[in-house]
Amino acid sequence: MDNTDSNIVHEATAAALGFYYQSQFALLTLLSQSSDDAEHHAAVAVERLDDVELRANGQTLLYQLKHSIQKSPPPVTLASVALWKTLRVWIDVLPLVSLADTTFHLVSVGKVPDDSPLITLCDPKSNRQALLKAMTEEAMRVVEERAAAEAGGGKLPHAARAAGCEVFLALTPTARLSLLRRILIQHDSVPIGRIQSEVAKRLHIIPKDQQMIVAGHLLAWWDQQIVYSLCGNRERVIQRSEMQQCISSIISQLEDEQLIADFDMVSHPDDYHADGMLYRQIGLVGGKPSDIAKAVREEWRAKEQRAKWIVDNPGMRSKIAGYDAKLTEHWADRHVEMVEDCEELDEPEVRAMGLELLRWTHREAPSQVEPIAPSWNGHYYVRGTYQVLAIDLQVGWHADYRKLLEE
Repeated sequence: MDNTDSNIVHEATAAALGFYYQSQFALLTLLSQSSDDAEHHAAVAVERLDDVELRANGQTLLYQLKHSIQKSPPPVTLASVALWKTLRVWIDVLPLVSLADTTFHLVSVGKVPDDSPLITLCDPKSNRQALLKAMTEEAMRVVEERAAAEAGGGKLPHAARAAGCEVFLALTPTARLSLLRRILIQHDSVPIGRIQSEVAKRLHIIPKDQQMIVAGHLLAWWDQQIVYSLCGNRERVIQRSEMQQCISSIISQLEDEQLIADFDMVSHPDDYHADGMLYRQIGLVGGKPSDIAKAVREEWRAKEQRAKWIVDNPGMRSKIAGYDAKLTEHWADRHVEMVEDCEELDEPEVRAMGLELLRWTHREAPSQVEPIAPSWNGHYYVRGTYQVLAIDLQVGWHADYRKLLEE
């Protein structure tokens, strides 16, 4: 395997997980706010003033997140690029906030060594004077070594940290100290792989055996809200009350043994291709590109929904199988009539009749066939399951679909 390609994939994975971590950390942060904070309209935004921005109890909390997929994440020290890049971001944002009402949080899965001056930032009540001296000296060292290298015609060192050091030194000593007093480091933070379990732990009002299930549904809802906020399809800020309403809805559905439409409005991957039988079935009746596009979309949603239900509750297999039989029966009643009506028709007319049967599964069937559960309102399940059944040749659209496909 080419090492360059491998490194590129590794970097892309780390970057993707880093952003995903921002989204999930935002939920965890909002969920961690006390009920008192909620009375003051706690809310979060992702990628606005900072990676994560929390407003609660009249205060603004800005979070810079440093995630790592390494088994032993790098420590946070005075020489860390992450530290000085973060300082630059925060100094740039100072004109946009009230320092007295803002705290800056550097969240890292790596640890701050016990002997590092930065350990001071892990305690909000500690004195920052010694740290100010150490950081000023480090910043000056970086700037001086770069100046010396430039004068000597050599390659400039510390390129990744230079901008952060320069803007830090550009502040007055008093301003530097004021900023440091508003900074906290949350080190040894929970990595992305443990976010769901951490979310579950904070769902205190839910029975333990249901906490992980609710956490999974909540994270799925949350991810969708983050995407909508970044695309401009909703407000950038997500209120704590919205999250609480979602939790209440999930709990209610679980208590009523309701099924949740996890894939409503979720798009399939751009490179997704359904089983070839789906395309052949539609081809027999002259389906248009729009018929194929709808069929592929709903087949993916239904297939993913079925898989998720079974993973969450293996007992759903029998319910799914029973509903497949119900759908097949509704299809059979129409298909038998269609076969009878096609006996005296030419092939183009037979194909047209079959196309109407296909379109019935998308247009009328979701409202005409009893839903899989009383509370169910995801029309994609009926539409998509018919495509799943068509792939298995349990149903078909052409009057002679079995004979034609066997041939």
